[in-house]
Amino acid sequence: MKKIFIVYVVLLSFSVAVFAQGKISSKVYFNYSYNQDSKPTNSFEINRVYLTYANNISKTISFKVTTDVGRFNTGKDDRLSLYLKNALVAWKTAYGKFIFGLQGMNMFNVEEHNWGYRFVEKTPMDLNHFSSSADLGLGYYNQFAKKFNISALVTNGSGYKKIEKNDYKKFSFQAYYGEGKIAKGGYNVGASLSLESFDYSAGTDTLTQTKTVFGGFAAYSTGALRFGAEYDFANKGGAEITETIISAFANYKFSKAAEIFGRFDIFDPNTNIDNDGYSYFIGGINIIPAKGFSIAPNVKIKTPQLGDSIISYFVNFEFKI
Repeated sequence: MKKIFIVYVVLLSFSVAVFAQGKISSKVYFNYSYNQDSKPTNSFEINRVYLTYANNISKTISFKVTTDVGRFNTGKDDRLSLYLKNALVAWKTAYGKFIFGLQGMNMFNVEEHNWGYRFVEKTPMDLNHFSSSADLGLGYYNQFAKKFNISALVTNGSGYKKIEKNDYKKFSFQAYYGEGKIAKGGYNVGASLSLESFDYSAGTDTLTQTKTVFGGFAAYSTGALRFGAEYDFANKGGAEITETIISAFANYKFSKAAEIFGRFDIFDPNTNIDNDGYSYFIGGINIIPAKGFSIAPNVKIKTPQLGDSIISYFVNFEFKI
């Protein structure tokens, strides 16, 4: 028993020593929502709980593990569950950075920083399922002349919540000029593109098509004022279904602890069918009582081309360390 206790103490001490060398961070998205739609809500909810541990193995190699929390939403089991969002190794070389494992995608990561209110709402491309935010595979990143950034990823294409179910891979490319994070000032302009083949049945035949997703974006920030726009489309094989998004946002920081924000999206889920899309407005104020803590009362108005508008009231919270 004494030997077991000694081993336990040694292992615990070793674990504490290892973790102390790295960095632990966390982020929580929490909200209150209210509406009187056909499915009324009057509830508090946790949307995301991220816990990240990152460490440097050497001057050129580092690793990161991030867990996420979400609901099963099966109708029978709605408990919060824990799953992996990132599990990666990054290797910096003279020829660029290589990333191996479960990693963030390069399809809308810059747009997410441009928008700046992920705890209030997802980016348009993420919201409308144009691409997963993370996937399993290999990534390459490089920067030229301190402003021009490129990346290329080869991943399963199934995202981080599903296993791979076919023999095809998703190829994702991104290029932009400027800063990747413009909250304190700066600008960027760029585009992303992904290609992924898939099989589908057409009568007695099995055909192979390619899903193509494209996104173009631009944003500018003075530090107090930030605004930008993006255009996205997804062609799901052939010309039958082409989805498009047009989105613009702006925010103004009128004090050290408060800023107003707004965003307007137009989504068309099939350009070959009239009156099948919707517009989506988000507007509110973000109050920052302390570093790492945000309170954002806001209103969201979703207006289908056919039917009445759905108005929802939210108070979104973000706390992070």
